[in-house]
Amino acid sequence: MMDYRTGLLLFTVCWAGVKAQTLTESEAVVKRPGESHRLTCSASGFTLSSYHMSWVRQAPGKGLEWIAWVENDNDEKYYSQSAKGRFTISRDNSRQQVYLQMNSLKTEDSAVYYYSAVYFCARDDTVSEDRTAPTLFPVVQCGSGTGNQITVGCLAHDFIPKSTFQWTDDSGTSLPSVQYSTTVNDNKFTGLSLARVSKSDWDSRKSFNCSMTYPGGSKSASKAAVTLALNQPSPKELFNNNQAKLDCIVSGQDSSVVNDMRITWQINEHNVSDAITSTPNSRNGQHSKISTLTRSLSEWQTVNKVRCSAMRDNMTPVIQDLTVHKGDWKKTKVTVHVLPEEEISKGNEVTLVCLVSSLEQQDYYIAWSEYIGQKTGNYVDGEEIHINGINFPPQKTQQGYSVTSVYYTTKDKWNNHMYTCNVWPAGSNSSMNPQAVSKAQGNSLELSWGEYNIHDAVEEDEFSSLWSTAASFIFLFIASLFYSMIISLVKVNKQTCTL
Repeated sequence: MMDYRTGLLLFTVCWAGVKAQTLTESEAVVKRPGESHRLTCSASGFTLSSYHMSWVRQAPGKGLEWIAWVENDNDEKYYSQSAKGRFTISRDNSRQQVYLQMNSLKTEDSAVYYYSAVYFCARDDTVSEDRTAPTLFPVVQCGSGTGNQITVGCLAHDFIPKSTFQWTDDSGTSLPSVQYSTTVNDNKFTGLSLARVSKSDWDSRKSFNCSMTYPGGSKSASKAAVTLALNQPSPKELFNNNQAKLDCIVSGQDSSVVNDMRITWQINEHNVSDAITSTPNSRNGQHSKISTLTRSLSEWQTVNKVRCSAMRDNMTPVIQDLTVHKGDWKKTKVTVHVLPEEEISKGNEVTLVCLVSSLEQQDYYIAWSEYIGQKTGNYVDGEEIHINGINFPPQKTQQGYSVTSVYYTTKDKWNNHMYTCNVWPAGSNSSMNPQAVSKAQGNSLELSWGEYNIHDAVEEDEFSSLWSTAASFIFLFIASLFYSMIISLVKVNKQTCTL
């Protein structure tokens, strides 16, 4: 009896998106020798056709063994000697799936099977007919790993003959590593080298270098710890200046690496280079480069997808995608809430909540404003957390989707100010009617409706439940200010990967 399990590859090219990238594994099964089985990898949150895919396995007590490789266009396929003739790798980019058909199973096939996605970033550099330079792909595990170590890897593809890997840190010190090499078509090789580095070194943003020596020379690839973030358009800019301004931020502790990173943009899968500014920044040993893309409101209304890429010589590019969700924004419900007076009296801060709900997924840009008497003052960008407010990611509900924005003000201001939640649906020519709340209107719960809201779109009991849950989270957060406890308001079910 053999136990076949699949799982996420502990070392995979790290890409992080505004939306979570997911690889879903097949269920565990038990098979007899001679039987067949098909493994399936389902991907979401990124474009599968942009990645080469591989299957790897690890038998109990043994090291990793590369099994099969398929290029992004499904053209070239490579197999290990143990897989040739019995295993077939295939992919269906339209379904975002990769398969491994295993026939004539043997006892030695019992293993944990992994799959990985590798973004093609390097080019072959042929020195001579028999002295081919490898194509190197630096990879790193996603997530925090286990214990006090992080696994970094270096994948070398399509080279002759077998070559040797070497790992060093940014000081040039050699690192212990394990090398795996598998023969593929035409006597060429696919090699893999894994090194374990301390979690403290990785968290401190040290860089690590993988080099391969071959008869024609040597080639190296760096695995420097940098992160890339692509922010949603600033609601403040939309309301005040009628323009969409997006920041793509690459950061790390090695200033030379960060400064050398080239940031490029794509809109609707087309390269763009106009209306882009770049700003370096350094603070407390952390270095960053901010690339800002600005588009007019009319231009932004035509945008469906934005991609920001950061790359450097001999490094895997880091990619962030932002998909703009445009739904039927006229079927939207906006409510503004404030905690009961008895909760407000316990501190010097007042918490306001704007809840936006709709039947289908839709992006909303939410900004706050406050004023005395006549409507004056500036919009406050809810993305500036810890200062002006917090915008939470969309949440799936029983009847659709909801987006929450939280805004904090002082008790003194609350006594004589009016506060409005301003909502601009993605794809709309204008914002919805602002929803207002003030102390004069009452302190327990404020409901205000815009002309585009539908009263019956979502059941009232769901809104009550949503508000009850939000109020509980907010109450716990406020309590933490007095008891020095760290309480999580929202847990986002995704891993953050660094490159």
